[in-house]
Parts: sequence; structure tokens; C-alpha cells
Amino acid sequence: MKNKVLGAVAAVLALAVACTLVWKHQAAEKEKKAAWKNVIAYVPLDDRTDNMEDVVYVAEASGYRVVMPEGDIYCTKLDGQNPNANGTQYGDRAALLEWVREMDKQGCDLFILSLDQLFSGGLVSSRAMYGENDLTFADGTVMTEVEAFDKYIYTLAKDKDNRIYLFDSIVRLASTVAYQGFGLEEYYGLREYGMVARPVLEGSDLTLENVFANYPYAADGITAAEEALGDNTYRAALTEDIIDHYLAVRRRKLTLLDHVVTRLNENKNGNTRLLIGIDDSSNTTNIQYNEIHYIESRLGEGSKVMAGLDSLARLLVGEIAQDTYDYTIRGSVRYVGGTQGIPSSEFDRFTLEEVVDLHMELYEIERVAEQDAELQIVVMTAPEDKTAAAAYCEELVSLLEYNQAHDIPTLFIEASNNAYGKTLETMLLERVDFAHLVAFAGKYDQANVTGAGFAMGISRYLYLRCCGEKTDRADVVQVQQIANSMALTYPYILSARYPLNVYIRDMGYDYNNILAEGEDRERIQRKLEELFLPGCQVMGANLEGTTVISDLMEYTEKTVGSVTYSDVYMPWNRTFEISFTVTVAPLTPAA
Repeated sequence: MKNKVLGAVAAVLALAVACTLVWKHQAAEKEKKAAWKNVIAYVPLDDRTDNMEDVVYVAEASGYRVVMPEGDIYCTKLDGQNPNANGTQYGDRAALLEWVREMDKQGCDLFILSLDQLFSGGLVSSRAMYGENDLTFADGTVMTEVEAFDKYIYTLAKDKDNRIYLFDSIVRLASTVAYQGFGLEEYYGLREYGMVARPVLEGSDLTLENVFANYPYAADGITAAEEALGDNTYRAALTEDIIDHYLAVRRRKLTLLDHVVTRLNENKNGNTRLLIGIDDSSNTTNIQYNEIHYIESRLGEGSKVMAGLDSLARLLVGEIAQDTYDYTIRGSVRYVGGTQGIPSSEFDRFTLEEVVDLHMELYEIERVAEQDAELQIVVMTAPEDKTAAAAYCEELVSLLEYNQAHDIPTLFIEASNNAYGKTLETMLLERVDFAHLVAFAGKYDQANVTGAGFAMGISRYLYLRCCGEKTDRADVVQVQQIANSMALTYPYILSARYPLNVYIRDMGYDYNNILAEGEDRERIQRKLEELFLPGCQVMGANLEGTTVISDLMEYTEKTVGSVTYSDVYMPWNRTFEISFTVTVAPLTPAA
């Protein structure tokens, strides 16, 4: 009897211990899950502002937190600059894949990952890398690129608890200036070569092998593409070796992307998204034409080809918000200026209207009349009638003033490419409170400025409309990203960059890759600050004392205090992009 009692007691104790262990395990798992809630593990395309600060701003203004690898393992270095710690000009692919795996082990289940970075070491390197480029890991393991994708990314996606957002590129028409010895002549020569019309493949003829077979030929399928250039100014830069290298880069990149698409189509978990950006194109049947259509023919659910590239990571933040809240936005689009039906330049494949439509489709926005829209999308184009430029400016500014006065959430995209000069800038800064906008974007080309605007606006709008746990931090960052976008557009892109280029060129340096050191470097830095920072004070003055929308579930606003700019520098030692710090004082409840 005594043994039976002891046995029963032991069984009860064992059960209690087991239950305690299970409870502790469940509690630990719950705690780990809570610690990683709304945290995005992000591997950037490279270390430019578009892929660093701008992505963090969009995410944090929408209630997310971003973690990235430490150090220079995702950085790009142009020719003559100090290499990364791995001794190369590009990112450390194996180290980055190991970092992704470690984030998964620690409990992160939300990922935005650049495939160009993970498998080519960054965007610039993806335009130069060709052939077999095996990855060597810290333990000595060697893998091909497709093996590494299968082990580190496809396996990640096979876990149903993970949500994986990937982005990649179609190789642009040209090379990169100041990388692996290529300069402006090679850039323009290869761009002209890539723009030569190729034979158009359709139906069963649209295969990977046929795409590659048609690379070297003009539209007739017989004439060598370089011969179609005739006595083109830049043809002399196109040696046989350069052309072979160019085509090999395209073959490698498209082959790898084809494998990615194939594997994602095999994953039935519905937890992956893939955006593919067209990097620098033209509205012709150029060398990209068959590549794009081939990939589009292979894409499965959750994958889409987009018009730009540098906005893709930000767009994926918006997709994360959309997938989280599952809310259909009712939006309207108003164009002012009248040229939305044409490409803005030879670098655009699509018209502005087509680019906007692509983003409306991406976010599944229900298009409604302006009076029925909960979010108004306002796009300023170049003037169709230059004599009516002043009237277009007045139409835009009056609309923005009306929306502000009536608390209508507005996403404003300034895609005029400085066609109105100082007139539009002055009117906007004098009459429009930028902080009250849900989003503002206005730099670079139509495709990327549109993507930047939609990413900022859609993710922020969904946060304001749907998130039940709003934070003061998100509102401060919203002001920071508006201030950041304003400063990049007006004081820098439209005002400071050109005279800075002239100054650097007159010193005898290349503003595409500034290798100045010592006193010359200090002089260039002082000139940058002199040209840029005074204009930033005007941006800060526009924001200070105005209000930012902080909640749409129960309409609320907060008042903006001081906004200051500092620590401006050129992350790639070239003038094409700059980085700086925006400091925003704590916001206060609006009266």
C-alpha cells in the first residue's frame, strides 16, 4: 500500500514538474514573441540614404522597429575608396545570410531582405558580378548562390510563422560610374548598347535560353547590336571584353532571379512577397524588354514587377502594414499639370499615370471619386501648357490648403522635376503646412518619387486608421521623415547640388567619386554645409508650430515644436545623395 501511495505521489510530482516546465516554456515563448512584435529584420540594398534612413523613417512612423546588421557588411565602396572589412568593395554575402538565420533563431518573424545584397553584395555589385560566385561561410562551408538561397531564404519561408518580404532588380541598361574602372564613357556606351531594340519574344518563344540568345543582336536578329549604333559618340568605349562582361552580368542575374521565382512558386504558405524593380530603363524594346516579360510570365501570387528600385524596401513596409491590418483604403488621384500621360525622360519606361496605377494596384486601393475618398493622392506633374504654369501652381496649393483646412488626409507627390522653378517651392512653403500631410515625396525620377510617396503615405495612413497601440515616437518620426523629404527635395536636389558639383569640379575632383583628403576634403564639406543648411532652416520654419495628424480612429492632432538639421555628409563620397540628422522636439497635444 505504501509503495502505491509513494508511486502516486511521485507521479503527481512528475506531472507537476512537467506542467511547470511546459508553462515556463510557453511563458518564455510568449515573452520572446512579445519582444519581437512589430520588429523588422532588414537587409538593405546598400548604405545609401534611400535604403537606410528613409526606410527606418517609414517603418518607425508606422509603429514598427527596424534592426539591421552591424558594421560595413552591407556597404558599397567606389573605386579608390577604402574597402570594407571583408576586403572587398561590396557586402559580405555569407555574413549577411548568417545574420538573417540568427535573427530567425532569436525569434524575429518579419523580414525585408534585398536579394541584390544577399547574393551580389549590393546593387552596384549586381551590375558587375558575373559567372559562378560561390559563397564561403565562417565554418568553411562553400555553397553556390542557388544552394545558399535554398538553405537560408527558402527554408526561412517554409516556416509558416515567418513573413518574408523580398526585393530584387532587373539589371539597368548602364554600368556604374566609378566602379571597377568604368567611367562616364562606359556608362553612356553601355546604355546606348542596351537601348538598341532586340527581337521581341512572345508565347512559347519566351524562354530563358531565347532571351539570352537574343542579347547580342538588334531587332532583325542578325545584326550585332553594337553595329546598330553606327558612329554613335560612345561606341568607341564598347570593346569586345566590355560587351561580353555586360551580357554575362545580365545572364547571371536573370538566371538567379528565375530560380528565386521558381522556388517561391513552390512555397504554398502564402507568407512571401517579392517586388522586382526595373532599374533605369527606357520606353523601347531594349535589352530589358524580354527579361521583364519573361519574369512577369513566371511570377506567382504575391510577386510584382515595379517601375522603380530605390523605393522598394519602403514599399514593402507598406505591404507589411497592409497584410497586418487587411484594410481596403478608398483613395482618389488628382493630377495637376497635365503631363501624367507621358514619360518624364528617356530613363522612364512608364508614364507617370502608369506608375501611379502600379502602386494603386500594389496596395489594392479602391479608386473612388474625390469627395468619397478617405485618402487623397495629389500628384504635381510638369506643365502641359507652360504659359499656364502659374495657374497650375495655384490649383495645387489651393487644393492642399483646402484639404488641410478640412482635415482630409493627403499624400502629396511632387513629380514636376523642378519644371516650375522657385515659384512652386515658394508658394508651397508659404501656404502649405507640410507636417499635416500624410506623406510628401519630391526627389529624383518619377518612378522612385512615386514609390517613396506611396510607401510613406500608405503605411502611415494604415497606422493612423487601424493601429490600436499608437506611440509618441511614431509621430515624432513622421515629422522627421517629412522634414527629411523636404530638405532633400528643395535645399539639396533643386538648389544646392548643382553649385556643389561645379565647386568640386573646379577643384579638380570628380563629384561622382570624391577622393579628396585633408584640407581639400574639409573645404568640400564646408561648401556642402554652406549651400545646404541655410535652406534647411526654411524647411524647419514651415514645420514648427504646425500640426501633424496623430490618430484617425478618433481624429487627433499634435503640435510640432522645433525642427533642426545637422551632421550633413555624403555617404558614398559623391554628390548624388546626402545624409543628415533631423532633430524634432517632443510633440504636444494640439489645442
